Amino acid sequence: MLKTRKTARELADMITAQLGVGGLAIGVRKDHAYGWQPLVEYSPGNQLGFQRRADEIADRLREQYDLKE
Repeated sequence: MLKTRKTARELADMITAQLGVGGLAIGVRKDHAYGWQPLVEYSPGNQLGFQRRADEIADRLREQYDLKE
């Protein structure tokens, strides 16, 4: 199954939108094990909690999207 390729910014925006919290800064980086990985760079509260939620969302998004290099 071919996956749609998205830029790091597009993937980060999708994760941010699904989290639905203002004031978050999320980046996406290439990862050899998973293809790509989100990184919560700034959050208004518990950064570790937001990272865990971002990772869960990324797990679902990876089924449809690859990182465009």
